[in-house]
Amino acid sequence: MHTTSRSFLFCALFLAAPLAAVACGDGTPNPNTPPQATGETATTAEPTAMPTAEPTAEPTAAPQASATGTAAATATATAAPDKPKSSGRPPVLLADPKTITDTFGFSPGAKLELGDKSVATLRIPEGAFTQATNVTFALDTKCQTTGLVIGSLYKITPTLPPATTPAAVPSNNGSPFILLMPNSKRKDLNLAIGNYGKDAKGKETMVWKIIAAAKLDDTSSEFHLDTLPDGCLHLTTKAVN
Repeated sequence: MHTTSRSFLFCALFLAAPLAAVACGDGTPNPNTPPQATGETATTAEPTAMPTAEPTAEPTAAPQASATGTAAATATATAAPDKPKSSGRPPVLLADPKTITDTFGFSPGAKLELGDKSVATLRIPEGAFTQATNVTFALDTKCQTTGLVIGSLYKITPTLPPATTPAAVPSNNGSPFILLMPNSKRKDLNLAIGNYGKDAKGKETMVWKIIAAAKLDDTSSEFHLDTLPDGCLHLTTKAVN
């Protein structure tokens, strides 16, 4: 009978164990196997990026539309008002050495030249009157004065029919009445405007307002009047009030 030594059997079993484990598999994961988490991470990143992009785009567009609307509203609010359109009719031209009296309406305007050598000019812009208005522009040596008088004394008398009492007339469309006064090359002169009125006791009096020239040249001083006065006018060295 053949006898196998115990040491020989122990060695044989020891060598056979790893082979059996390889052939059958022992369920332990191979550490060298490529990880599968990369695909899962990419899959998870896609739904995360989509909701992030959509809400960012929507609120960005809204302020742009609002800014456009605001700009349009601002432009409308600051637009300059339309200026009165001219009829294209030339102004009525009247001239006389001492006095001019006539009736003027809404259109056309008028240019009144008063005087002989030294001419004063009153311009009535088109649209300044809302109705037929009687106007007298005259040299008047009996007019009241205030302070030192430079040059001649002038009187303007507007009347709105059917009234017979003269009264000052404000410009209807904001265009000023223009008065050019001969200044003998002096540029330090203002215009004294005396309007007829009554004092507290009912006595007729003259209320004076002194204004500066809007434009100057070597022959005349140009004054702008927002109201055509009923009263006396002359150049003066008095200060503006």
